[in-house]
Amino acid sequence: MSHHYLRIFKSYPIEEVKKGLMIAGDLTANCAACNALGIDPYSAATCPECGVTFRFIASRRLESHPSERFKFARRIADKRPDLTLIDLSDYKSATGDKSAKDFFGF
Repeated sequence: MSHHYLRIFKSYPIEEVKKGLMIAGDLTANCAACNALGIDPYSAATCPECGVTFRFIASRRLESHPSERFKFARRIADKRPDLTLIDLSDYKSATGDKSAKDFFGF
């Protein structure tokens, strides 16, 4: 039986995601909670600056190279099965909505 990667939508409190999100680039990642840079996305369990435990990962590269989505998903599943892959554009949209609501007092 062959396995395929499918996008699955699940509701999470955005603050919970932010406190445990690592945003991967081409070579290194940064912590969404404190913006620490230079984190190894394939080995770091916690942020070296603020100490949060990473539970989620998103990739900046997928925005510019969407065809690599499933290749990245496979690599993360193999190397970091402890992390949940989330879509960076969804995260940015949700945090932008929250910032606007906080600003306007909704």
